[in-house]
Amino acid sequence: MALSDGHVIRISEIPGRRWDLALAAIAAAGPLTVLNCEPPGRLQRTGVWPGEDDHIHVSIFRTREPPTFTVESATREVPVGLEHLARATAADPRLQARIEEYEFVRGYVFDYGHGAVRIGAISEDGTVTLLRSTPAPDATVPCAA
Repeated sequence: MALSDGHVIRISEIPGRRWDLALAAIAAAGPLTVLNCEPPGRLQRTGVWPGEDDHIHVSIFRTREPPTFTVESATREVPVGLEHLARATAADPRLQARIEEYEFVRGYVFDYGHGAVRIGAISEDGTVTLLRSTPAPDATVPCAA
């Protein structure tokens, strides 16, 4: 993933010192936390800028090329990413406490190398809703504008 290391806490194991730092960052609406798994997952609480919602934003990243995706690929990747989040929550009840305190918003995000763009919303049951016009089930939707 092409994210600035100065603003990212990368997590490869829970529990651990970096995990404790990540939980503190989530509580403080600080740096981005990335779960190093495939697909990668992102946790970040917004709320320090006007207009932000103060929720924890949970994102499942789409990092495969080419820069298009199908609804079928989203339905394969998102459940795996949500399973990573479920394992993190089960490994440390403090994450669940943060989620209950701040609530969370799920998103499907494309990392295009110099940043990322949200391409879909993820419902509680894991269904992906595309943020652009909804295509036919076999259609390809561009990820970058």
